[in-house]
Amino acid sequence: MEIKPSEKKKDLLSRYAYRFGAMRVRTMSHLGLDIFETERQGCWSKDIDGRKILDALALQGVFNLGRRHPVIVEAMKKGMEHLDLGNNFLMSEEQLILADKLAETTPGNINCAFFSSTGSEAVDLAIKVARGYSGRTGIISANECYHGITGFALSTNSNPDYTEPFGPLMPGFSHVPFGDIDALRSEMSEDTAAVIFEPMIAEAGLLIPPDDFFSKVRDLCDENDTLLIIDEVVTGLGRTGKFWAIEHFNGVVPDIMISAKGLTAGMYPMAATMFTEEVADFFLTYPYCHYSSTGGSDLGCVVASAMIDIVNRPEFLQSINEKGKRLADGYKQLLKDHPSILESYGQIGMHTVLRLADPAGGFRMNRYLAEEGVFALLATNNTAAIRIQPPFIISEKEIDQIIDALDAALKKMKLKE
Repeated sequence: MEIKPSEKKKDLLSRYAYRFGAMRVRTMSHLGLDIFETERQGCWSKDIDGRKILDALALQGVFNLGRRHPVIVEAMKKGMEHLDLGNNFLMSEEQLILADKLAETTPGNINCAFFSSTGSEAVDLAIKVARGYSGRTGIISANECYHGITGFALSTNSNPDYTEPFGPLMPGFSHVPFGDIDALRSEMSEDTAAVIFEPMIAEAGLLIPPDDFFSKVRDLCDENDTLLIIDEVVTGLGRTGKFWAIEHFNGVVPDIMISAKGLTAGMYPMAATMFTEEVADFFLTYPYCHYSSTGGSDLGCVVASAMIDIVNRPEFLQSINEKGKRLADGYKQLLKDHPSILESYGQIGMHTVLRLADPAGGFRMNRYLAEEGVFALLATNNTAAIRIQPPFIISEKEIDQIIDALDAALKKMKLKE
């Protein structure tokens, strides 16, 4: 149904446009996402007008456990009885506990960590360490990647929507087609410090590389004394049905891994840059080369530790795969029912994306899904795609509601053809 804001909401939108930018409000209104959240719990929130909204995105991993998960809320309440941000000039048992838990999950000897507040900051540190450790400057990323919007992270992006207003970008960055090992081989040089890839790229419509791609990347990096950085900001912490998405690729062990979003458990900003013991030796020479006053806060570590305890269990990860299969079954039926509009889908665990025949169809689907009470988001590097990545705690009934909303939205697209 058509979304008509109340007078109160109109006033809020006007004030928001003044404080934060009119174009932001226009864009969100066009997508049906001019939402002021009030109540929120589990997979649902309410707009200020009282309309209920089913979350089909989980904020790309931030709300993997839904909104205000009771175990996470209780862990934070308990932590607040005696903790605060913590003092990063000193040491922290809470940081150590989280680092230990992460090391138990990461492949190989990725046993060391540095905590920060955002994924972009974690990527920046990964690139700083790669350059400092190797003494080289070259960084290679994928054409349609997304690694963040600050400093070094911004320079990895090839999408001009992110980069054009801010040039010149950092020197030494280049891009190759994702999954093309020959292109990567050609781009590498004696000055390549690191290759940084996501295990699969949702922003491009969920690009999943060949099964042997990362094994070949690992071999190529070893041949050239180049570090391999894997960005698990979106894909990690269970999203693909394994705790880390790189686990899908034949035992490949990166030199550096990056996590964020899901580490927050939807409650406290957290990110991590994790290193092999060998790479971490860089900090023996430069122990204070990077610092964050608020990163890796004690409260954030308590929250992230509680999240790992929930997600990193075989039965929980299995439930993610089962729910992913239910989504995929729904997509298969939608493909049969809407062959001229829905082109294909990508799916691994609960990391799913629908690809539309219309090159700009993601914008329309965003609007139509919002009208059906479902919050999703188009893929910013592929506007023909819409990401469906709901919280892990979603029920079968709620999955079916998402499929029904997608069906209704696709019917609206057909009527507008």
